[in-house]
Amino acid sequence: MNMLGSTSFGTYLSGLAVSQVISNVPAVIILAPYTKYVYPLFLGVNIGGLGTLIASLANLLAYKQYYERAESPSGAYFKIFLQINIFFLLILGVVGFLLVFWQ
Repeated sequence: MNMLGSTSFGTYLSGLAVSQVISNVPAVIILAPYTKYVYPLFLGVNIGGLGTLIASLANLLAYKQYYERAESPSGAYFKIFLQINIFFLLILGVVGFLLVFWQ
């Protein structure tokens, strides 16, 4: 992790990637001690809240509410959720990269 936190771009990518696996809030707590690049970490974990269901606790809470309240929950919701989130993760991921690059 030290290598990924040694550059602003590595910190940004680490924030994006780790957020997809363990959620964005724990990701920033884990990654913060390994980098001095606060802005790229901030962008990475915030944009990293998009993507997988695990990427943000808010995603999990919304999915749980849907599943509990829908008359007949289906996998279609999950599929559409992933498509929209991954689309915006890619778009905002590029924007975040440009912001980090031109900082």
